Amino acid sequence: MKEKKQQLLVDKAETEGFKLRIGELEAFLKGTNHELTEYDEAMVRKYIREIKVYEDHLQVCFKAGIDVDIDR
Repeated sequence: MKEKKQQLLVDKAETEGFKLRIGELEAFLKGTNHELTEYDEAMVRKYIREIKVYEDHLQVCFKAGIDVDIDR
C-alpha cells in the first residue's frame, strides 16, 4: 500500500511537470511571431527533447510530451 501511494505521488509530480512545460510552451508560442526565420539554439534546448529522422518524415519530440510529425 505504501509503495502504491509513493508511485501515485511520483506519477502526479510527473503530470504536474508536463502541465508546467506545456504552459511554458504555449506562452512562448503566443508571444512570438509564428514564422521562425532563423535557428534559435536556446529555444531548441529549452523545448525540444529530440528529433527523430525517418526516410519519409521527421518527428519532433517536445519535452512537454508532445510529438509532432513533419512530412519531408
